Amino acid sequence: MRTRYVYLAAASLAAGALVLPLWGFAMTAPQYPDETLHLQVARVGITGDVHEITSLQQYIGVHFPTDLPELTSAIRAIAGLSVFLFIAAFAGNSAAARWYRAGCAVVAIVFVLASAAVVQNRLYRVGHERDPQSPLRSVRNFTPPLIGPVKVGNFTVWSFPHVGAAFLLAATVLSVAGVRTNADGRRLSHRGEAGVGVANKAVA
Repeated sequence: MRTRYVYLAAASLAAGALVLPLWGFAMTAPQYPDETLHLQVARVGITGDVHEITSLQQYIGVHFPTDLPELTSAIRAIAGLSVFLFIAAFAGNSAAARWYRAGCAVVAIVFVLASAAVVQNRLYRVGHERDPQSPLRSVRNFTPPLIGPVKVGNFTVWSFPHVGAAFLLAATVLSVAGVRTNADGRRLSHRGEAGVGVANKAVA
């Protein structure tokens, strides 16, 4: 029963990530001490201070990404993962069910790692596939990190996982914990059965 709740929670967290921002960006500059520009990457695309940041990026030749096919693929994968985790909650305790749950954990881990790699690749392309005829040509190419700041001209750009990414990470942790919980439950069950067998022999 405990394993079922773990996987139901994991499935709920993965499903929740579909309606929450997955990644966030914040831009600050000394000349704008009271203003911070924000972007969020969510299921619907990029939201936030899109117009303001697009206008600023034209000066350094950055092409604002309007088409994100990797985001579409990620959303489908997250939806599929939530379904797989939900099924895992009711898969039972057979050997096939245990292998299925272990497979879900592996898929979740691979998806999180692959997503991090895809995001980092996109960030690299944003900072390097620039217009060479931009007004501010003195600004060098840059690569924002997955988590942390990078200096771009007078601006400091922060990149960070948003609430949706935290939900996905939590779902992954729970999927791994569910495998261990199920294994621990089987060991306790086997010990209990062994204890009953010894007691019956003693009585006999």
